[in-house]
Amino acid sequence: FDAVGSKGSLMNYAISEHVENAGTHSGDATLLLPAQGLKLETHRRVMHLASLLCKALEISGPFNVQFLAQEGRSSSIPDLKVIECNVRASRTVPFVSKTLNVNLIELATRVMLGQEVKRSPVHVLD
Repeated sequence: FDAVGSKGSLMNYAISEHVENAGTHSGDATLLLPAQGLKLETHRRVMHLASLLCKALEISGPFNVQFLAQEGRSSSIPDLKVIECNVRASRTVPFVSKTLNVNLIELATRVMLGQEVKRSPVHVLD
């Protein structure tokens, strides 16, 4: 999950998926964008948890969260765990920006300079 927050409010984001199982360093992982193997409910829960983290940490700038999602159990609700949350741009931001045609670094820079920005999330599921 790569995103930009402004005063704890989520401005823009992207949810990508690692092909490899947990344990592969994110810099070495094969990435899918948009995520192909995640259920809609998993997307919703990732968004909800990331929004809560952004608000709780009052993030203004880029951040990334790595989640571990365990799907396929008897329940339709996926089990999500936060592996890490970094208040910085990850190495996937250039890939995400180019793929979605939205410059997350420019947005994050404007936020950190205190400029007014509008919330404009990318909805890859629409």
